[in-house]
Amino acid sequence: MQHPVLKSKKNLYIYVSAWAPVLCAHACIDIYFYAVPRSLSLLDAFVSTALFAAIGLLSWYTVRFISIENQRIPLHLFNHFAAAGMFISLWYVITKAILIHSSTKMEFIDFILQSGVFRIVIASFLYCILALSYYLYKYYSSYKVRIEREAAWKTLATESELNLLKSQLQPHFIFNSLNSIHALLLQDVDKAQHMLSNLSGYLRLSIEKNKEKSVSFSEEINNALLYYSIEKIRFENRLHIETNIEDDTAACKVPFMIIQPLLENSIKHGLFESLDPVTVELIGFVKENALYIRIQNNHDASVKKQRGNGLGLKHVQQRLFLLFGRKNLMKIKDENGIFQVELIIPQY
Repeated sequence: MQHPVLKSKKNLYIYVSAWAPVLCAHACIDIYFYAVPRSLSLLDAFVSTALFAAIGLLSWYTVRFISIENQRIPLHLFNHFAAAGMFISLWYVITKAILIHSSTKMEFIDFILQSGVFRIVIASFLYCILALSYYLYKYYSSYKVRIEREAAWKTLATESELNLLKSQLQPHFIFNSLNSIHALLLQDVDKAQHMLSNLSGYLRLSIEKNKEKSVSFSEEINNALLYYSIEKIRFENRLHIETNIEDDTAACKVPFMIIQPLLENSIKHGLFESLDPVTVELIGFVKENALYIRIQNNHDASVKKQRGNGLGLKHVQQRLFLLFGRKNLMKIKDENGIFQVELIIPQY
């Protein structure tokens, strides 16, 4: 750990400035309590304060290497008393020698000699304040480093979990798509080949963008429509999509591949549980510094829902929580034969 005063010019200026009040107080005590001439009082104050400030820089190393956690309190106090005695003695001897040789007035020399006890008491008090200040800085710096380290680990863990979620979604999507292609091969080989080509393009795009945390909403819409084109080949006239996207949403940032699981969920629960055509509506608008994305589809409310693990919706909700630290960014509503999922993406 660097010396807190010497590591930057700014800190050095602050340290020197902090001793100015001490210097003024010293001069005032000499003048008003001991009737020392103004010039000699200023000399006394400057020499005493400047030397103590200089020697006080060395007390940092005492604080640095004498740790409260690693020693018992009595031993800790003993080490500090020994260090304080050494520093103050050094300061007192040098200060007295300089001041005595700086004046020929016996009254001033007698004052310097007779005020030794008072000087040592004040120096001890200042040493305690200085040591306490160093300890506060030391523990604040350690606390700050610990917080930054914990934040870095938290960020790393969050990114790892997000990558894990992505890696779980991709096989889930590929598995479902390959099942669709397999089913289509029994009906129409040309359509199956077309679907496989679209799937290849979609996967190529997802690999290229996989390392990006976010993409523009316009890009994400294009990705979603590419996925829709894959499913459209299979379901033909049973599946339709409508988009209602406001123009000011295009540049908004969204997590990559956040819409596809929602489209997949709409198709799964809309088409697989009914023979009726399903229309998926994709809505996007900006409100109060947030991008709102709504995906809704009609379904047969009289048909009992198939039980599933809801992997796609759970992963989307978990990704939003990891990215933004909020659990209220996804809302699900099922009313009057319309199933709706709404995402709220903050735009910071």
